[in-house]
Amino acid sequence: MPDRSERGNDETGKMTAEDELREYLGDYVTENKREKIAAVLAERTRHVTIMLENIYRPHNASACLRSCDCLGVQDVHIVEGENQYRANEDIALGASKWLSLHRYHQTESALETMKRRGYQIVATTPNENGYRPCNLPLDKPVAILFGTEEEGLSETALKVADSTMKLPMHGFTQSYNISVTVAIALSRLAERIRESELDWRLSEAEKNELTLEFYRRIVKRHDLLEEKFWEER
Repeated sequence: MPDRSERGNDETGKMTAEDELREYLGDYVTENKREKIAAVLAERTRHVTIMLENIYRPHNASACLRSCDCLGVQDVHIVEGENQYRANEDIALGASKWLSLHRYHQTESALETMKRRGYQIVATTPNENGYRPCNLPLDKPVAILFGTEEEGLSETALKVADSTMKLPMHGFTQSYNISVTVAIALSRLAERIRESELDWRLSEAEKNELTLEFYRRIVKRHDLLEEKFWEER
């Protein structure tokens, strides 16, 4: 499983400094927003993650993030070896604010990180012998790799992948737009894990950590408030 090192309450059940800081910043967040964050994090997952390799069109980059947020996928791994990943916020609708974006300059380092966290690497390709979203094994966490709009995944990504996955297509055109590919694949996989008995949700420690991070993104000049917190503690 992905690394889930415990944070938050210590072994005695007492509040840690991080717990206190989270509650402190939470006082500067509206009740509705706090409840919304809690509800969203209750449905977030790291059992499925994606890697986007050298995606450069802002429209596609933004739509991919929006799909991840809507479908509850918390982590997005972005390789910018050849193309800078630029999101158009008019399309993303602020999705990047609620996601954990991990950026890399090389595909190798991205794949090493995901392997180290226990992910099975799955490359999306036109390979007819690969899995489909409906039968891809999900007993272990999976990282789905998506390549550039024109060329697909690099040879490095294909070589390291543990398996491949293809989306069913029945028309004359044999390729989806990359953002559509991400949406279709994640929609089916997200549905499957939610219907399963897998332990796909975030741990309490992960939810606490992300809650603090989200509060920091919401509260203006949170850095000054945190300085005050530590001075008064």
